Parts: sequence; structure tokens; C-alpha cells
Amino acid sequence: MQVDGSSVELGRFDGASTYPVSSPLALLGLAALAIVAISASRTRFATILIAALSVTTALIAVIPLFVASDISALDGQLDRLTGIANTHGLQDLEILATPFGWIWTVISASSLCYLLWMLQHSKGWSNEDKATSSREKSLKPGSRNKREPKGSIELWDDQR
Repeated sequence: MQVDGSSVELGRFDGASTYPVSSPLALLGLAALAIVAISASRTRFATILIAALSVTTALIAVIPLFVASDISALDGQLDRLTGIANTHGLQDLEILATPFGWIWTVISASSLCYLLWMLQHSKGWSNEDKATSSREKSLKPGSRNKREPKGSIELWDDQR
């Protein structure tokens, strides 16, 4: 805003305030990725799919608003700021945007590509420890070692 020949800044707003749909969708994607780390194959596929859908929805919802410089979500805050300024003669109101919107778009698109890659390759992933699973298999009753224990320590180990 121009006041008496000098530029005055009325306020600064972040992307989460300007495009509020992006924040809950990002949290949904992060929660889904946290579940991917501890889940089995079917659950893993479903949670990767949920994460990919949340990123896709965020991109579809935010990019048109960002490209059109739509800041309608800030109407209440701008009314408060410009209402005060309007009593002093509001003129030449200018809205500046940082490049972080484009950076967010590139990062979101990259993460979507990575999630799609994960969807294709996650079927072969195993989340069980190879050393633990091979030891458990050797301790099953049907696969017991036939040799006799040599000492009291081996006898004790075999009885556990």
C-alpha cells in the first residue's frame, strides 16, 4: 500500500494460511508414510496409495489457486487489515508472492512420482529380519537338530 509516497506493508501470510487445504492433505500423506514403514504388503500398498492420493488431491486443489493468485482464504484477515488502512485512504494495494509456491509444487510432484514408484516396487519388499526368521525356522519342532548336546551349556540352550 502507498501511504504519503512510501510503501507500507500491511501483512505477511504463509502458504498454509493462503491455501488451507494443503496442510491437512500433507499431514495425511505423512501419516500414511509412517504406517508404510511398519506394515505388511497389503497394508503397505493401501497406505502408499492413500499417500499418493493425498498428494495428488493437494496438487489438483492448490495449483489452480496458486496460478490464479487466488487468496480468497485470506479475506477475513485482509478485511481487518485493509479496513483499518481504508480509513486512511487505501490506494495501490499490491500483493507479492514468493517462489515457495513453485518450490512446493516441484517437491509435491517429485514426491508423487516417488510414491508411484513405491506402488510399483513395494510388492517385493519384506519387513521381517532375515536373521530372526531363519533362527525361528530352525527352532520349530519339526526342524530340530538331531545331534546330541555335548555339554551342560548346550543342553541348557537346547531346553530354552
